[in-house]
Amino acid sequence: MNPTNKYRSFIWIIVILVATNLSTIASFYYHRITELESVKVEQNEQTNIPGEQRTRFFRDELKLDTAQIDQFREINRTFNRTARGIEMNLAQLREDMIKELGTQNSDSAQLARIAVEIGENHRELKQVTSTFYLNMKKICTAEQQAKLHEIFQSMLNKESQVNLPQPGNKGGRWRNK
Repeated sequence: MNPTNKYRSFIWIIVILVATNLSTIASFYYHRITELESVKVEQNEQTNIPGEQRTRFFRDELKLDTAQIDQFREINRTFNRTARGIEMNLAQLREDMIKELGTQNSDSAQLARIAVEIGENHRELKQVTSTFYLNMKKICTAEQQAKLHEIFQSMLNKESQVNLPQPGNKGGRWRNK
């Protein structure tokens, strides 16, 4: 075989091997990304309850009748208004804390004040959640109360968490904080 032909053959073999390796790596990367996305979507589908379907979720899970649904809407509206205010305040406090931490000479007294205020807001949010639960419990039958307890238990259990969206936050999450 002619040395020039040998050289050309080696170049073509190398080009083919490089192309094969690159396509294998690209394929592996693509499938890995696709798998991760499908797992995330599957997890979200299992636990996220869209905001506009919260009433439907509780209606279906608790088998609420028409009168109970009307009462639920009022209880939920009150909860949402109050919780939204607290959540907005918490978001602002977190932002204030990050800003203070980012300053050259962070004021530890200011950070302590923000931390206390965050704690108070968390306490208030838990109280509002408890009030929501107790008001829901009042309109439920004994069987519905047991199911309501299961729902709240799963929301507060980090391993099997039900994620209810926060008001004004499409696709957001409402969880034990």
